[in-house]
Amino acid sequence: MKLMKIVILAGGPATAFDTLIKAYTGNTDTFFIGVDRGAYQLMQAGFPVHLAIGDFDSLNLEEYKSVCAYADDVQQSPAEKDDTDLELAVLAAMAKFPDATDILILGGLGGRFDHEIQIFYLVLQTRFSELLSKITLLDAQNVIRFVGPGTHRLIKLPQMTYLAFASLTPVIGFSIIQAKYDLPKTDFPSNFSLSSNEFVDDRPVTIDFETGIVAVIQSKD
Repeated sequence: MKLMKIVILAGGPATAFDTLIKAYTGNTDTFFIGVDRGAYQLMQAGFPVHLAIGDFDSLNLEEYKSVCAYADDVQQSPAEKDDTDLELAVLAAMAKFPDATDILILGGLGGRFDHEIQIFYLVLQTRFSELLSKITLLDAQNVIRFVGPGTHRLIKLPQMTYLAFASLTPVIGFSIIQAKYDLPKTDFPSNFSLSSNEFVDDRPVTIDFETGIVAVIQSKD
């Protein structure tokens, strides 16, 4: 099987995750990882659970037993550990499918803020740096992708209204072209956030920068 996408459902809020999975995976071969309660949610929605991983402290005994019976593989981690359950899931995905084109992470936004920030800055960890262009964070209102230096042509996603940018590092020479609010080449010596921009008539927007890492966020109310 030539794997194209990995779906990781974390244990946080996951409104409409089933609809999002169907919309963003299409007909590609997909490997499903459920993190902690995310494994139970995948099972309840009728998706396969190829790997269930985590300490499963959010499941009661009956739920945990049902996940163990349903999942192809279960990897239980100790409650006290150096890595988060999500980090363990990403490491497992990298080890099993190093050539996967996309890693979609759902259930990671809108819950505990410390978890949300940790997920947002995941790509800054050296061990995950190769995943920069592969990781997408999804919830019912937001799609977040990460880009490195260069020129990037951004396409408006269906049903999304707003376009925003947030840097994870200092950025040199950042510009925005053909958006509602363009920006000439600008240096940002510290992290920045540029919110509430928009596409114009669904035309692609181009961004360009020389150094740094930027999150590209499309969202809706």
